Amino acid sequence: MSAVTLSPAARPPRPSVATSVRVRRFVETVRWAPAPRFEGSAGRRAAFVGYLVGSMVAWVLLGVGVSALLGALVA
Repeated sequence: MSAVTLSPAARPPRPSVATSVRVRRFVETVRWAPAPRFEGSAGRRAAFVGYLVGSMVAWVLLGVGVSALLGALVA
């Protein structure tokens, strides 16, 4: 079956406008949110440590995921 004969129903659905707006709003929130600082009360220090550990885990998982995708493409 060629791409010319594919019916519109066979194509994957595009994300709705509401979904793309929500994603864009989330990205803007994360981008411009101030990072916590390691100063002040014990609660603020704990928030900083949580932020630091969370961001490290997120970057590691992102790197492992990209490596896995590249490995799957090469193999």
